[in-house]
Formats: sequence, structure tokens, C-alpha cells
Amino acid sequence: MKWVLWEQEAASSSLATPILQTHVDSSRIGVRFCFADEIASENPSVCKKRTHRKAAFKKQSSLFSISSPFAGLIKAHKCGILNSTLFEQSKEVRLMAIGVPRPLAIEKPQSVDLAQAARYFGTHGEPDAATLALLQKCAVPLLAAAMPRAVWLLADVPALIEAGLLPGEDVHKHLAGCGQAILLAVTLGPGVDAQIRRAGVGDIAAGVASDALGSALAEQAADAAEAQLRQWAATEGKYLTGRFSPGYGDWDIAVQPLVAAALDTARKAGLCVTDTNLMTPRKSVTALLGVSDHPVKGQLAGCGHCVLRTRCEYRKRGKTCASE
Repeated sequence: MKWVLWEQEAASSSLATPILQTHVDSSRIGVRFCFADEIASENPSVCKKRTHRKAAFKKQSSLFSISSPFAGLIKAHKCGILNSTLFEQSKEVRLMAIGVPRPLAIEKPQSVDLAQAARYFGTHGEPDAATLALLQKCAVPLLAAAMPRAVWLLADVPALIEAGLLPGEDVHKHLAGCGQAILLAVTLGPGVDAQIRRAGVGDIAAGVASDALGSALAEQAADAAEAQLRQWAATEGKYLTGRFSPGYGDWDIAVQPLVAAALDTARKAGLCVTDTNLMTPRKSVTALLGVSDHPVKGQLAGCGHCVLRTRCEYRKRGKTCASE
């Protein structure tokens, strides 16, 4: 079924209904108000007042067609009047062709890794008694607020390349010898973000400690998801590399919207990506694991390409994050 959309000026601003936007492609077509009309066949259920609404617009001469459902649109007004940003369908179709996102059931960790949280908190070496007491105090409500969710998909590496998901050299080095890869997204849910904000009200130290605990717990949840994927790989006679996340080396964090779109994280895990490529809920992890039919280890990005290399606390102490 094909549809034609005309870019229009609204006869009345009251006709416009705001709808959500997605960020599927960097190449986008701005649409302020549109009217959708079926051209493959007549279907009155599309809009009972289609004739009246269509008369309210001045049809443009330039038309473009896309397949239903509309690429880049989450929902539409019942009368077909849209107020959003419409994206080219090409990359959306490629993302849909990568693979089928599947939920991954993971259990909440029984406790937060306080040693890891202390490192995120900025502690060098073993935390002192006061720091440990603060982390222990903040860990209880934060752990209670966590509701981990995960989603993953298996894809061929060429398909990921074609969809624009693997820019840079480091991620390709990590996938050396792998014909397939797993995309993974894990989130602790919005409750953790809310708890971090609550903890910081009137107590900056508790807020920072809660943030560090959330980061540690997110990594634990990602570890649990990875462990399940390794069990799956073992049953399939496959081998996995370690996790490699956007922002590692020269794998640009700008791929986050594409990763989220491919995994359909908004619907399957409640995880979204902002215009500035930040994930929300904040305590979330996205990653890629190479899949091979022979043992593989992947490759760490190294300090040379790291965006934090000039201000890295580990490097100042003569260490690397991989050695901690």
C-alpha cells in the first residue's frame, strides 16, 4: 500500500495535533502539517472527513511516496493531520531489515558492587569508612528503585555496515573474524534516575554517591545480560567477543539513535535517545558483541582514540581503565 503526503500550510492552527518525533535518519524532510491520502485504493476508514480536510489545504506540486506505516512517525491524528518531522524511509527500512529485536529477561542484582561504585565515586584504592557508609546507605533505595530491562538482536555485520551503524575503525577491529554481531541495550528504568535526583536534594554527596551506584548497577545489569547471551551462544556453537559500546575509541556516540531504532528500545525497554545522543533513562548501556564460529576476543579501543585521554584519571596514575 502506497501513500502520498503533501506538505501544506495549515488553514487553521487548530487543525494541528502535536505528535511524537523519532530520530531515524540524519537526512530528514521537514513537515509542519500534512494530509495523508490513500492512492492505491479508496478506503473511507482512513478519514471520514477526508474531502473536507483536503479542501483546507493547498496541494503542492512536488509529491513523494512512502510505504505505510510512515517512516519516522510514531502515531498520527485520526484525521491524518500531522505535526512532526518526517524522515526518509530508506534507512528506516534498512534498520528494520537488520534483525528482529528480542526482549531479554534479566534479574535484578542482589546488591550493588560497592567497590566499582567507589571507583565511579572517585575513590583511589580502597574506600574509607565514611565513603563506604555513604555508599551503603544510598544503595538500599537505589536498588529498590531499579527495574532492569534488556533487548537484543542478532545481525550480519554487512547489514550493520550498510545501515550506517559501524562508523570508525576501532569497532571493525573489535569485530575482526566475526560474521555476525549482537546489538544489546540494557536499562535500569526511570525509577533509578528519580532516586538519584531525590538523594541529591539537600545532600550533594548523597546525590553523587547515588549516581555512582547507578552506574555500577547498570554495568552489573549489562554483565548479567551478557552472561545470558553467552549461554545462548554456547548452545548455538558460537563464540562472543566482549562488549563494545558507542563512544569507545572512534565509534562515534552519534550512532546511539540508530542503535536505539534498530533495537526498538523505546517500545521494548522504555529507553530513548535525546537529540544530543544521550540515553534516557540515564543509567542505561548499549553495546555490540561480535559473534563467530571460532573463539574470538575482540580488541580494546586503546587510549589513543579515547575522547577522555587528555583528562583521564587512570592515565594520570599511570594505569588504564582496562587494568582496573
